[in-house]
Amino acid sequence: NIDLYELDFATRNVRLISNKRGMNSGAAYHPNGGKIAATLSFSGNPEIYVIDSGGDARRVTSSFGFDVDPTWSPDGSRLAFVSSRSGMPMIYSMSSDGGSVQRLTYAGRYNATPSWSPTNNKIAFAGWIDGRFDLFIMNPDGTNIERLTKNQGNNEDPSFSPDGNFVVFSSNRAGGSNIYVMNVDGTFTKRLTYGIGNCVAPKWSNPPR
Repeated sequence: NIDLYELDFATRNVRLISNKRGMNSGAAYHPNGGKIAATLSFSGNPEIYVIDSGGDARRVTSSFGFDVDPTWSPDGSRLAFVSSRSGMPMIYSMSSDGGSVQRLTYAGRYNATPSWSPTNNKIAFAGWIDGRFDLFIMNPDGTNIERLTKNQGNNEDPSFSPDGNFVVFSSNRAGGSNIYVMNVDGTFTKRLTYGIGNCVAPKWSNPPR
């Protein structure tokens, strides 16, 4: 059973957030703290829930497909997420209470791991195309999709820097999976990890409040 915990780096204290039957994963903090969006599957199907500071979980999706990988908009009013409700995993967005659902992507066979920029109102995601995952960026309404990587192995798990100018991601372009960073327009890519095994799913820390 995959459970969800919170680690306080200052005190090293570990707090259990959710240990419901099934999967408890994909946690994303609300921009103002206090709430967490996560994927839980105790009802039998992976759905997105919003968990408050007291541990109460409120379900905000309901579909025949799986709903995973939630990410908050900068103001906390909406969530982008991945859903297979259309048959293939695509990027959707919805209001934080689960209403106003909008499908954002239609191309490719598999779109995953969206990341909402904290400043410039863009969403980055990984999309399966030409036999590999590449990174893309788009407006929050799904328009103006731009491809950031091409012909450089699999590129996945984008995460925006706090100022929105950079994207950190994982790639196997040099063999094993390592962490890279690039400008938000896909230029000036730099490798960050060497010789420490496969490195995946990077997340950029937020500045202290």
